[in-house]
Amino acid sequence: MLLAAGLLRAQSTSPEEQARGLLEDGRTYRREGKLKQALDNFNTIVTGFANTDSVDDALLEIGRYQMEVEGNADKAREAFEVVTKRYPQSDGAPGAYYYLGLLTLDRAHSAADLDDALAQFTRVQRLYPRSEWVSRALYGTALAHRKAGRLPETVEAARRVALEYPSSEIAPAAQFQIGHALALMGEPRPAMEEFQRIRNRFPTSEWAPRALDRITALYRLYGGAKPVFALDPAFTAASGDVLKDVRAILMTPARVLWIASDKVKGVVPVGADGKVGAILNGADLQGLSLGPAGELVVAARMAVRVGPRDIRSFSVPTDKPGLTEPLAKIEAAVVTAGGLTLIADEKRRRVCRFDAKGQFQGPFPDAKERQIVRMAVDGEGGIAVLDRDQKTVQVYDEAGQLLRSVAARGAGWELKRPTDVAVDPFRNTYVADEEGFVYVFSPSGQLLASISGEVRKPRALTIDPAGAILVYDEKLERILRYR
Repeated sequence: MLLAAGLLRAQSTSPEEQARGLLEDGRTYRREGKLKQALDNFNTIVTGFANTDSVDDALLEIGRYQMEVEGNADKAREAFEVVTKRYPQSDGAPGAYYYLGLLTLDRAHSAADLDDALAQFTRVQRLYPRSEWVSRALYGTALAHRKAGRLPETVEAARRVALEYPSSEIAPAAQFQIGHALALMGEPRPAMEEFQRIRNRFPTSEWAPRALDRITALYRLYGGAKPVFALDPAFTAASGDVLKDVRAILMTPARVLWIASDKVKGVVPVGADGKVGAILNGADLQGLSLGPAGELVVAARMAVRVGPRDIRSFSVPTDKPGLTEPLAKIEAAVVTAGGLTLIADEKRRRVCRFDAKGQFQGPFPDAKERQIVRMAVDGEGGIAVLDRDQKTVQVYDEAGQLLRSVAARGAGWELKRPTDVAVDPFRNTYVADEEGFVYVFSPSGQLLASISGEVRKPRALTIDPAGAILVYDEKLERILRYR
């Protein structure tokens, strides 16, 4: 009798209730990290309950899965477009437009692409003014303006989120964008105030510690009459063979310090707690950088590793039609936000540009010969290249247009043997010179600060999230920290 009653209740459950239950369970699975189970639930709704009110939400979740977990932008776009075209009156439609805007923004290479992204965000605001997605659409608008270099518009859109939707999940991120844009506009003190508001209003959010890092970095640069960097005598990072024959160092936003050592034939991670992690094997290492998704990019003499397992080799056309030749003297490599891979080739004295599929696209930024030994991508997509022969640093956008530069010499400095370059979140440029100097330059190319004395032969440098400078000294075989 009990079994019969249970079967009767199951049969009496409507398709709407069944689909709603699958959706709720799927979202619970996603929060718990059970991604396969979550995706199975969402697919079941789409295939088995296509006429219910939950199908638009299921498609939205499938698109998010493809976008955020699989990294498959095409499948994500397909799911979102189904929502906007078949279910334009549903509560999932504004979310689909928002994610379509993010996908477009992520791949934007031109003003037309940015306008397309802005149009998607505007649709959310115009068509669904009462939707909970409006705050996110305004945040997306701020990101699009920032990518276009329209910083006052970035502040305006992000401030609307902070003022009109102060309790939304996206409010701390929008507040962070206000501070970041003000810092890029050359207004460090108002920027610090905006970052502090995050710590006051959202102390438990993931953005609060990031805001503290930005405040610390800005205060170090602009809190006094001039920036002052002092050696931290208590700092240590790794020891033994790891600190021999070091070719590059790189600090990640998560405070993992990567050390590329030819002595140990690999790249070694050192955590914030000082513990050494598993080595990524590699020989003839040349440089380190971060990809657009935060993945480690390792340049070796004959190949480039992107992330822990993806090892890529590259070839360029020869003078003979149809024949190619592999790059075997790689000096540096970066992956841009637009999916380009730029590789400095010592043999050809050029930077070679490859598309996302590894196909050669030509020289970067032009066909002029350059002996590029280091490259770095800043937070705004600028590509900094260090020319060893010209002893200059030049920063280009992805199209090869010159944005700014650091000259070989000027008032208070002369680059004699520059070996490494780094760029902080405020577009200041840091250059290590083997003659015993580390220089800090403003975005306009003016000298802000210099470090000398304790450092003997700087070979590599990187910047930590709070703005401290880490320098590998080849003569001392140590990593020094200046804060």
